[in-house]
Amino acid sequence: MKAHFSPFKLELVKQEAMGEENVHEDEAYERFQELCSDLNLDSVTKENTWKTFTTVRSKYTLEGDIAHWLCCAVYVACRQASVPSVNSPTVHGNYVNLTRLLRTSRLSLTEFFDKSRKWGDMTNLNQEFRSKIERLERNFAVTTCIFKKFDPIFAGLFKDFSRRELEENRANRKKLSPKSASDLFEFCWTLFLCVKSSLRISDDLVNSYHLLLSCSDLIFYNVAHAGRKNLLTAQFAESAENLVDSVGEPICIIHKLCDLYDGISVEAKTIKEFWLKPKIRSMIEQGTLKGDSEALTGLIDESVFEHNSKRLEKEYEEFVLTEGDFDERMYLSELRQADFGVDQVDTQLDYLRQSMGLKAFPPLQELKHLMPQTPLTGKKYVSEKEDNLSSPISNATQTVSRLQALLSNRRPEPSPALLELLNSCSRNPVQSIHDRLQKYGQLFCQGYSLKYDNQPGLHSEFAQFRSQIGQTLYYRLLESILTAESKLRVDNSELTDLMEEENFHVSLLACSLEIVLFSYNSQRRFPWILETFKLPGYHFYKVVEVIIRAEENLCRDVVKHLSQVEEKVLEELAWKIDSPFWVALAKKNEAIPSCEEVLLPSQIEKMGGDSQAGNGESAPKRYAVIKTPSGEKCVPVAVGGTNQSTLIIQDKTSSQILGVVLPSKHGDKPKKGNSTALFLRKFYHLSYVRLQDLCKNLCVDDELLRKIWTCFQNAIVNHVEELMKSRHLDQILMCCVYVVAKVVGNEKTFTEIMRCYRLQPQSASHIYRSVPLTKEDERGDLIKFYNTIFIGRMQKYALKFSTKTDEGNNVPLSPVPHLKATPLSPCRKVSNKHSVFLRPLRAPKTPSPSKQLRYNFNRSPNSNLKAINAMVQIADNKPKVVKRLLGDDGPVADPIPSKVFARRLQEFIEDRQILE
Repeated sequence: MKAHFSPFKLELVKQEAMGEENVHEDEAYERFQELCSDLNLDSVTKENTWKTFTTVRSKYTLEGDIAHWLCCAVYVACRQASVPSVNSPTVHGNYVNLTRLLRTSRLSLTEFFDKSRKWGDMTNLNQEFRSKIERLERNFAVTTCIFKKFDPIFAGLFKDFSRRELEENRANRKKLSPKSASDLFEFCWTLFLCVKSSLRISDDLVNSYHLLLSCSDLIFYNVAHAGRKNLLTAQFAESAENLVDSVGEPICIIHKLCDLYDGISVEAKTIKEFWLKPKIRSMIEQGTLKGDSEALTGLIDESVFEHNSKRLEKEYEEFVLTEGDFDERMYLSELRQADFGVDQVDTQLDYLRQSMGLKAFPPLQELKHLMPQTPLTGKKYVSEKEDNLSSPISNATQTVSRLQALLSNRRPEPSPALLELLNSCSRNPVQSIHDRLQKYGQLFCQGYSLKYDNQPGLHSEFAQFRSQIGQTLYYRLLESILTAESKLRVDNSELTDLMEEENFHVSLLACSLEIVLFSYNSQRRFPWILETFKLPGYHFYKVVEVIIRAEENLCRDVVKHLSQVEEKVLEELAWKIDSPFWVALAKKNEAIPSCEEVLLPSQIEKMGGDSQAGNGESAPKRYAVIKTPSGEKCVPVAVGGTNQSTLIIQDKTSSQILGVVLPSKHGDKPKKGNSTALFLRKFYHLSYVRLQDLCKNLCVDDELLRKIWTCFQNAIVNHVEELMKSRHLDQILMCCVYVVAKVVGNEKTFTEIMRCYRLQPQSASHIYRSVPLTKEDERGDLIKFYNTIFIGRMQKYALKFSTKTDEGNNVPLSPVPHLKATPLSPCRKVSNKHSVFLRPLRAPKTPSPSKQLRYNFNRSPNSNLKAINAMVQIADNKPKVVKRLLGDDGPVADPIPSKVFARRLQEFIEDRQILE
C-alpha cells in the first residue's frame, strides 16, 4: 500500500554531481607513461593500472596533483599482481619499491596514507588491502617513535657522533668504516631493521623498542671486544674495561640502557636471548654476516665491516620489495623530512606542544596510533594521567611495567587464597579450570602463529610467552572477583554455579589475554581474541565491567582500552547475525524493551512536568524476580518511602535473586531485569552519549535532540532486526539525525553529519562507506542504505515530527538517560609512588577568600606563600560569607572563621616545604 506523503514527502538523497576533470586525458596519460617508465612496470600491470584509474576518474573528481592518484593506482595494481618466478610458479605482488614510487611521484608518505584510504573507498578495495595500509601507517608511527629514541641512545653511547657526518657520507656514498661512530649508527639501525623484519614485529612498539636496545647492546659489546673504547663516551667506557662481569658472563649494558631510556630490563633481555642471538647466529652460519657465531663478536672488524654492511642492506631490500613496505632507511637520509611530509618547523612545534601536554600537529600523529583514545562512555572509569609520561614509548613501557607489577610473585596457577575459595565450592572446579586453560591456551598459540588480517604469523615463542602471562592474569582476576563475591554471599557454596559456567571462564580468559596483547602493543587486536576462541561478543562484554570494578590496579590505558572493547561489542559485535542476543530475544518472545523499561529511575533524566508520587499518594509498588524450588516468582517488595529504590533483597530461604524490577508507570508491571535488559541498558546509554555528542557538534538544540532520540528508540523497538542486524549503531544514529532534522525544517546534510561524526573517538570511514544492504553481503554507502532500507521503515513515523502536521507537537517524547558520570570508587589513588588519593568534592567546609587571589608562578614561591598567608591571617572574628562552587547545587556550607582556614593553610604550606 503506497502511503500519501504530500505535501511533506521526504526527498531521496541524491549523490552530488561530479565536477569536470582538471587534467586533460592526454596529459594524465603522459604522466602515467613517465611513471611506468621510471619504475619499469610490466605491460599487464600497466594495463590494469590505467583501466582502474580511468574508471575512477570518470566517477569522481580527483583533486590535487594527478600524479599522486596515479601513484596510488600503481601501488594497488602492483600489490595485486601475480608475476612468474624461477623458484615458484607465481609470486604475488610486483616487486616495486614503495619509497622509489613515492619519490618518483613526489608524494610524501603521510600524504600517501591519506590518498590510499580515499583510493580504497573509491575503488571498493577489500579489507585485506585496507588493513595493509593501516599496518603501513602504524609501522611508520612505531618506527618514528623508536628512531626518535635511537638518536639520544647512540649519542649517549658513542662520542663525536654526528648526524650531519652520517648524512654527508650517505649522500657521497662514502665507504663505511668502523672507525666512525656515524657508520656504526647506520650499521646498528640496518641490523635492527633486518632482525625486526624477520621477527614480523614491525608495528609492535614494545618488542621493537626492546629489540633496538638489544641491538645497541650488541654493537657496544663488539666495540668493547675490538678494543675501540676510544669511541665510547665516559659514561659507558668504564663498562667496557672488562669483557666479562663478576660471574663470568659477557658484559651487558641492557639494564643501564633501560634505566636511562625508559626500557624494561626483563623484556629487553628476553628479546636478546631468545630472538636476537639466534637470529645473528643463523645469519653468521648462512654466510650473511661474518663473525664469531658463539661469542657474537667480530661483526665490526675492519676486514668484514663493509661485507656485513652490504649484506644487511641487501637482505633488508629484499624484504622491502617482497612485502611492499616503505624503506625505513629513509630515517637516515637528509631527505627524510620531505619523504615523510614533515618539515623541521613542524617537528619543533610538535616537540614544543608535546612538552606542554598538547597533541602533536598533523600529519605526524604517533599518539593517535600508539596511545588509546578515551571512549565517550569510558571517562568515568579512567584515573588521572601520569605526568611523567612524555612519549608513546614511555607510555607503552609503563603499561607493561604496571602489568608485571600486578603479576609479581605469581605463577599461572591458583594462589593459596584462590584455592581456598575454590575448595569452598560444593563441587571443586580446580581441575576443570586447569583443563580449560590448557585447551584455550593451545588455541591461542595456534592462532597467534598464523597469518591474520594481512599480517604474517608470529613466532611460537611469542605466543607461549603471552599465553603464560594471560593465564597468570586470569588467576589473579578470578581471585579478585571471587573475593568480592564471597563478601556478598552468606554461603560460598553459591559460587559453584558461577564456577561451572563455561562462558564466564572463557570470557575471563579472553579478557585477560586481551589485556596482555594490548599492554605489549601486539599486532593481534580486538576482536581477534574472540574470533580465535569463537566467543560471541554478547557473552564477552559481561565480564568487562566486572574486571574493571574488581581489579583497581589496572593502569589507565588498560581501562581505556577495555572501555573501547565494551563499546565495540555494544555498537556492532552483539548485533551480528549469529549473535546469541537474537536467540535470547526470541526466547522471550517479546518486543525490544524501551529505554524507560530497562533503566533505573536514577538513570533517567528528570524532565519538567513529569508526574511523581507524593502528597499522600500511596507508594509505588516494587517487584523482585526470585528463583524458588517451584520456579521463578515475581513478588512485591515493601518500600518505606516514595523516593527509595530497592537495590538488594535478601530472602530468608536464601533464594537466588535474578534481578530487581523497579516500578512501572502503572505500578502493576515490573521493569525488565534480565540479561537482555541489562545489555540494552548499556546499549541505550552508549547510544545517547554518542547522539548527544553528535548533536552538540551539529549545534542541535535540546528539543530537537529529544525528538531524534525518540525516533531512534522507535527504530530499535519496532524495527531492530531490519535495521540493526549485522549493522552498526552509528549508522542508525546518523540516519535518525538526518531524517528528523529534515522533517522539522532544521536540515543537516549527510556531509555535515559525517564531518561531526568523524570527531568522535570511535569513528571510522568504513562505518559510513560500507553498510550492509542485504543478507547476501551486498554493501553500499550510508546514503544508499538510507534510501533503500532505512527510510522505508521510518518515514511514516518520522513525519509525525513535522511542524506542518497536526500531531507535530503532540508526539510523546521518550525520556532520555541521565549522563551524570559517577566514579567506580569515591577514592582513587593518584600514583603508585605516593599514598595520595582523590575523592569527589563534597560541600565546602571552608570559606572562599574575601578577595580574589592572584597566583604568579614566575616569581619566588616563598614570597608568594608568605603574601597569601598574610592575607588569610587578617584578624576577623566574624564569619565569612561562603560562596558556592560553580555547578554545585547543594546547600551553602556552614561558615568557618578565617583563623581556622589560616591554620590549615599554614599546615599545608609547612608540609609542602618539608616535601621540597
